Amino acid sequence: MSPSLRQLEYLVAVADTGGLTAAADSCHVSQSAVSLAIASLERTLGVQLILRGPGRTTALTDAGRQVVGEARAVLTSVAELGTTARDYGQDLAGRLNFGCYTPLAPLHVPAALATFRTQHPEVDVSFVEGTLPDLQHLLLEGRCDLAVLYRQDLVPGIAVDQLYDQPPSVLLPAAHPLARRKTVSLRALADEPFILLDVPPSERYFRDVFAAVGLPMPVAHRTTSFELARALVARGLGYTLSVQRPPLELSVEGTPFAVRPLRERVPTTPVVLARAEGARLTRRAETFRTFCREFFFSRA
Repeated sequence: MSPSLRQLEYLVAVADTGGLTAAADSCHVSQSAVSLAIASLERTLGVQLILRGPGRTTALTDAGRQVVGEARAVLTSVAELGTTARDYGQDLAGRLNFGCYTPLAPLHVPAALATFRTQHPEVDVSFVEGTLPDLQHLLLEGRCDLAVLYRQDLVPGIAVDQLYDQPPSVLLPAAHPLARRKTVSLRALADEPFILLDVPPSERYFRDVFAAVGLPMPVAHRTTSFELARALVARGLGYTLSVQRPPLELSVEGTPFAVRPLRERVPTTPVVLARAEGARLTRRAETFRTFCREFFFSRA
């Protein structure tokens, strides 16, 4: 026997809600219907998919996580059947979900979202921010069509298109003596406090940058906020490195800072558009993929 669409739908609902009862509520069926369907699916596949915990909670097994990702792809393909003819005509329609690495999102998502919606108003676009591991997990589960992230720590099953690549820059207080120079050496800042933008895996990347010039990375402050890092720099509390060059050299407080190219040659981390390898992209996702290659190239 083959799995039924209803069984796959119930399994995905359990993965999304974290429990059999909550999944039943979301699918508007009884809890016993969901439980029986999952048990039947496990017998059909010959593997255990969920672990039943206290308080009617559940957790996916490793096999369950794999099957959930495949189930999402199947359900998406079935949902696409009703709009295939229209998709391959002149119109695009339907929902598109894309993700973006959190530090990149403020610099790219608003402009990309507004521009794409202007060009394709019939596409319902939503987005999610996250870390690199989180976004790749969403791609493999089928909960994101595409994601903008750095080409670092890619897990098996992720394919990418490079969007652009650029070396990091130094952000300095506006009154810093080195701010008057065209380029800044990292060695010249060796004794000054460094502000780390700490969103995984950025710490490891920046340690590689320091190591490339033979220096340790002396972290004085850590933050997960790109805006807070810039504000600390603008207030003279240290300097930071950024792969992204902000268009305005002002903090959220309106205090100026300076952005200067790094003098040394150091490792780079390209920005890429990621997708689940082998996944069948919808026409709107392919359209967004083409759009991103052109849009990010023009902004790099």
